Amino acid sequence: MKTTLVKGFHILLFAAFTFCSGEASAQMHPRWYYEAGWQFNIPVATDFAAASSGRGFYFDGGYYLTRNISLGGFLNYHSNSERAPRSIYTSGTASVSTDQMQSVLQLPFGASFRYRFAERTWQPYVSAKLGANYSEAASVLRTGRLEDRSWGFYASPEIGVNIFPFRDKWFGFNLAAYYSYATNRSSALGARIDGLNNVGLRIGLTF
Repeated sequence: MKTTLVKGFHILLFAAFTFCSGEASAQMHPRWYYEAGWQFNIPVATDFAAASSGRGFYFDGGYYLTRNISLGGFLNYHSNSERAPRSIYTSGTASVSTDQMQSVLQLPFGASFRYRFAERTWQPYVSAKLGANYSEAASVLRTGRLEDRSWGFYASPEIGVNIFPFRDKWFGFNLAAYYSYATNRSSALGARIDGLNNVGLRIGLTF
């Protein structure tokens, strides 16, 4: 009986070792990936809410069809704001003198394509993201708020690297730089927004 139990224990130990080895090996080249983190955004070619901002986050996920090529999806959020000095704004025969807080909120989401150059500790990649962008442009005044919401087409190339400093590679760090353009058009107090251009940085975790 004791011999049978010892043999059974050895079989279970061997099976567990084999399973764990297989899991570790699978983690070296995972098919699925998930990334999330902080986003720093800089508006380009605009006079409305043009100040850079760190009020953003991002989520990315995908599946590697081959060792280098993946398809997936993304969701980003960002808000930029800037105080505009007192000015006189005219519409038709009416004029108003006021200062304001200008803000632009963006929520793009859609599909992504990625090409990974290597599967080592450092894994550089390039990606392209296409989808829709929901935007809110707002002028916040002392007596109220003027807001214009819009939808547009979104496109964004990105270059980045995933770093896996740990032996089993079950998680690591994601660093990326991006450019984005959205076709959103909005009207705000004293401004007309015709497209949204941005550059920025992303820092987060990858799984």
